[in-house]
Amino acid sequence: MRIMVKDREFYKKIGKIGLENRWKKEHSKFRIKKYWSKEKAAIDAFLCGDGYIAIRKDKNGTIHHEAQIVLDNFELCSYVCNLFKKEFKINLNTSKRKDNCFGVRINNKPICSHLLSLNKYKSMEWKIPFGLNETELREWIKCFCDCESSVDIKRRKIQVKSINHNGLYEIKKALKSFKINSNLYGPYKQKIKRHRDYSILVISSDDVIKYKKLINFNHPLKKEKLARIA
Repeated sequence: MRIMVKDREFYKKIGKIGLENRWKKEHSKFRIKKYWSKEKAAIDAFLCGDGYIAIRKDKNGTIHHEAQIVLDNFELCSYVCNLFKKEFKINLNTSKRKDNCFGVRINNKPICSHLLSLNKYKSMEWKIPFGLNETELREWIKCFCDCESSVDIKRRKIQVKSINHNGLYEIKKALKSFKINSNLYGPYKQKIKRHRDYSILVISSDDVIKYKKLINFNHPLKKEKLARIA
C-alpha cells in the first residue's frame, strides 16, 4: 500500500530542484562568445535605447532573469530577433502590446548575465561599451538611434533625445571619430517636475548626409525620412 505524503514544502522543494535541473540542462546548450561582434553591439544598443534586464525572485524563492526590448516597429523587432538568433542561437518571437508597440522578451540566465557584464541598461547609466571596433561602433550608434532619434525632414536634421547627458556626449565623440559633427544641448528642465532633465544631440546640414552614408538607420520609417533629406 502506497502512503501519500501531504507535505507542501517537500513537494515545493522537489519541484524547485527539478525546475533548476531542467534549466541547467537547457542552459548548457548555449555557447556564449566573450568577445564583441556586430550583432552583440547591436543588441547592447537596443537594450540601452529601449530595453531593460531584470533579475527578480518569485514567491518560491526562484530567481528569474528577463530581458525585454520594446520598439514601435514590427520589422525592427524582427531584426532584433534575428540578432539574437545569429549571436546566441536562440529563436525569439515578437509580441504585439496594448500600447501598439512590439516587444521581444528573453528569459535566459546565461544570456542576461553575459549582457549585464557588458553594460548597465538603466536610463541614466548606459554608455558606449569599451572595446568596439569601427564596424561595431557604427552598428551601436545606428541601433541606439533607431530607438531614441527623430528625423526632421523640413529642418534637415536628426535629433537624439535622452536623460543621460553623459551618454549623449559619448555618442557625440563617437560621431566625431567618423568626422560627423553634432551639437549637444541641455540639460533642459521638464514641464512635469518629477520627470528628469533631458538633453538633445543634433546632427544637421551636411553632417546628415555624412550620417546617412556612414551609419544610417535600420528603422524603416526613419530610413525613408533620411533618404528624403539626403
